Amino acid sequence: MAELLRRIHLVEAWGRGIPLILEKEPDVEFKEIAQVFITSFKRPTYKKTTGETTGETTDKKLTKQEKAVIKIISSDPHITQKEMAAKLNLTEDGVRYHTDNLKSKGILKRIGSTKAGQWKVLNNGQ
Repeated sequence: MAELLRRIHLVEAWGRGIPLILEKEPDVEFKEIAQVFITSFKRPTYKKTTGETTGETTDKKLTKQEKAVIKIISSDPHITQKEMAAKLNLTEDGVRYHTDNLKSKGILKRIGSTKAGQWKVLNNGQ
């Protein structure tokens, strides 16, 4: 069976597996316990904190639409999303999408109520 698999190129060659493992993963551990052969691979660990991932998000470049939203809000913090939509030739949902993205990036904040509140640009993202 092994010869058949080798001939149809489903396996490279008999006994080639361990050298390939050692070539690709030099830190691998091999053990034999109760006539069972065990191979242990080390997992990579990721230790990013929330602050680091948030920083990565705000470091990303802003889209043209997001920059346009920031520019409009900087000139008129009391502007509504409906008014922004008209100025940017977008739908209200489109403006909401961009403002939500800017808020999640920590660049934009809404202060006060929906009708009487205002926008505040915390960081221009540049």
